[in-house]
This record gives sequence, C-alpha cells and structure tokens, in this order.
Amino acid sequence: MKKQLHFTINQKGGCGKTHLSFLLLSWAKRKDISSLGIDTDPNNSSLADYQGLPVKTIDIMDEEGLEILPQKWDKLIYYLLDDVEEEITVIDVGATAFGSLTAYLLTSNIFKEILNEKFNIYLNIPIVGGEALHDTLNGMSHLVNLFGEDTNIILWKNEHFGKVIDEEGKGLEELEAYLSVKKSIDGIIHIKKMAMLNELAIEKMKKSKLTYEEVLLNPAFQLLDKTRINMVLNAAFAAMDLIFETPLVHEEKK
Repeated sequence: MKKQLHFTINQKGGCGKTHLSFLLLSWAKRKDISSLGIDTDPNNSSLADYQGLPVKTIDIMDEEGLEILPQKWDKLIYYLLDDVEEEITVIDVGATAFGSLTAYLLTSNIFKEILNEKFNIYLNIPIVGGEALHDTLNGMSHLVNLFGEDTNIILWKNEHFGKVIDEEGKGLEELEAYLSVKKSIDGIIHIKKMAMLNELAIEKMKKSKLTYEEVLLNPAFQLLDKTRINMVLNAAFAAMDLIFETPLVHEEKK
C-alpha cells in the first residue's frame, strides 16, 4: 500500500487547518502509525509549536523573510520523495502560502506525474460555519476544480464557528457550491459543536500546545479536563476511521 500524504488546505485563514493537522497526527499517534507533520506557514508555524508531535518546518521564504520563493517548493517535493519514510505525512498549508503552492502544484503537474507514484494524496479542506462559510466554500471549489481528479478530497464540516448553513438555512450538502463538485468529494468528516466545558478543555490543550498523551501527565489538567478532551478526540477519531485506511504496515505489526 502507498503511504498517505495529507494536505490541510484552504485559502481562508483562521478556519482550523492547523487543528485538522493536529487531529490527523494525533489519530496516527493513537494507532501507533508512524507519522510526520510538515509546517509551511511562513507567518505562524503553529503546528511546529507542538513539541510532542513529529513536525518539520520547511522554509519557503526569501532571506529577508518577506516573500515566498516558488522554487523553494522543490525542496519540499524532494524531501517527500527522498527522505519521508513515515506511513502518514501531514502538510499544514498556511493561507499565505495557498496561492503560491497551488500554482506550483498545477504548473509542475506535481500530483499526477510525481507524488502519486509514492503516495495516496488527500486534500483535507475545512468548511466552517459563520462569516467564513462562503470563503471556505470558494477555496473548496477552487481546489476541487484544480486537483479533484488526482487527489482524494475530504471535507471537514467544522461547527466550531457555528452551524455550517447559509443565510437561507441550507446545510452544506444542499448548497450549490457543494452539489456542483459532489462527484469529486471522497468523504465528509463532521466536527460537531462541542459542549461548553468540552470546548474549554480542548482550547486549554491547544493553547498549551500539548498532545493528549502530554495532557495525561500534566498536573495543570485535572481529571475532568482529561476526560472531556478524550471524549472529543475519540469522536473525531471514530469519524476519521470511516474515511482513512489504516496502513497495512501497521496491520502486519499486530
């Protein structure tokens, strides 16, 4: 079986891409699957702040740190091809890097001609409720139109900012933006709005930049914090189990 390569990606900033990367790496960790995170966000390398996760930062900026250099994406691709041995790799694509990376992937036909030989490729696209709904839908449409034939498209319907409905009360699966690309969507993961106390516990973990395993050993987190975090993660992991295959290498270890 090919290794899995996941991109968490959308053009909209602040829509939960890093949290999706965290969930993917945490899911792999829970299942004892080898994994690697790659942080490409030039403005906010928040994934790399998780010391308990295996994360590498790829520098894509010029020497002054002012401009993304498209040729530096070559460094990422060669690293994926030559050095990655983990079963699951998760690339957190910051909103600032979105335009540069998608143009690079398209003009070099990276997915179809190069990466598909080694990886099953997933584009994990957050769709959020509230004010950012239409921006995240536009990002979805753009990505599906560009790469829908060469990748697995997974939508993460995230209710953290509110229910994923439009002004008329239509849900994601009823919206024209979704229906027009439905045939290219390979799965939807629904992240439901959390109860207040559960959300507070998760936010505490995220602000501390800790994994669940680290939370268990941290005296700042009390029993109920740990229980609530575990409940939220288990719900997310159960949804992910229905979408993502467990690598055969992991199965053979059992």
